[in-house]
Amino acid sequence: MEMNLYYPLWLRYLPVIRLQMKNAVNGSKEIKMPKREFEVYGKRKVSDYILNLEISNGKVSNNIKGSAVARDLFDVLNSDDSCRALLADKNYKFDLGKEFILRISIQ
Repeated sequence: MEMNLYYPLWLRYLPVIRLQMKNAVNGSKEIKMPKREFEVYGKRKVSDYILNLEISNGKVSNNIKGSAVARDLFDVLNSDDSCRALLADKNYKFDLGKEFILRISIQ
């Protein structure tokens, strides 16, 4: 199993992800992600970078076992005190599609 391939990518974008998580209280936010960086870290087909991560009260609420991209995102978010505090009492949804736009919303 791939372990932490995407950590460096998610860590690099953590400050903007954290900011958009805070801003998501005013509606869904988007971050354009660099397709090239996913390819450098993962060496997979484009479809394998698609992610759907749902976090309810600090816990993953959907199945991400088959998605290293989603698992690593959750681990990076969970390792950050500010993100962990934001995740603790809300239901966040993170989506990344083929267009490499990370959508962050509060459900």
